[in-house]
Amino acid sequence: MTETLCPTLLDRRILPLAELLALCLDGQLYRVGESFATTDTPDTPALRAQALAATVPRRAIAERGTAAWIHGTRSSPPPRPQICLDPSRRGTRVPVAVDGRQRTLKPGEARPIGPIAVTTPLRTAADLLLSAPVFDEPEALEVRHLLALDAAMPESLARFVPRTRRGGSVRALQRIRSVERARLPLIDAGARDVSPR
Repeated sequence: MTETLCPTLLDRRILPLAELLALCLDGQLYRVGESFATTDTPDTPALRAQALAATVPRRAIAERGTAAWIHGTRSSPPPRPQICLDPSRRGTRVPVAVDGRQRTLKPGEARPIGPIAVTTPLRTAADLLLSAPVFDEPEALEVRHLLALDAAMPESLARFVPRTRRGGSVRALQRIRSVERARLPLIDAGARDVSPR
């Protein structure tokens, strides 16, 4: 008897998009970024990182909203992957299909998850705090969740706030105060995991 191994993730190279979406409607698959996984495949950060790695340059580092999605604080990734590339490495041009930039991260601000590097939850929280065009309660809760993943407190974000005279630091400090007020919901230890795929 021969066994055929099914890949962990399916994409348009394996089946047409219409068939993949039909399998989602039938409850056989669920979407993972631009890829799809069978419903018995656990939705993990490593799986989401694997899905992203298929669509971005090999040396890309997931950041901002894409990193938040990989860490599990968002249910879906941004429409265009948000990545950064180290400008000191040769051949580091940002592709047009992504929301990318060249950026040098400090040691410890990114770590590998699956096949790709991802900014740490604390670095991701700081990036979202500083770059979000709107920062209301949902954004504050997302930042709070990212901080909880790194066992960090909102005060930890202050070290990432740039010292400028243009008002950006004042706005960032106000946002930190809204993160301090945000409270994550308590999870009943006996409750089943019903997180959406």
